[in-house]
Amino acid sequence: MNTEDVIEIFKMAIVNGDVNNAYNIVERNMRKYEKKGNAEKKEFMEYLIRGLKGEISYDDIYHALSQDKYNIFPYIRDYKGYILALVDTMRYSINRYNIKYPDFDAKRCDDL
Repeated sequence: MNTEDVIEIFKMAIVNGDVNNAYNIVERNMRKYEKKGNAEKKEFMEYLIRGLKGEISYDDIYHALSQDKYNIFPYIRDYKGYILALVDTMRYSINRYNIKYPDFDAKRCDDL
């Protein structure tokens, strides 16, 4: 599967509150990239997992992934804008659903 597709599926899963699926998609692809020897793609996925777990902040994710060595998307013209949108999507979903993976209980936080 294309890395852009993996990221878009990840974004849609966390926006919809399906954190377990988002985590599994990223973890599965991280292992696949590790087997293939794609270090940049593997590290990219590791940053997403660490962000879901709350081990690193949004700013840390953005500063790490906005480096040109992680530009693994051949069809994205504005890479830094794409990473900013990804981090903002993560920030929105984590705050909305009160995600602290793996202690996530799949309930919205007082928005009903």
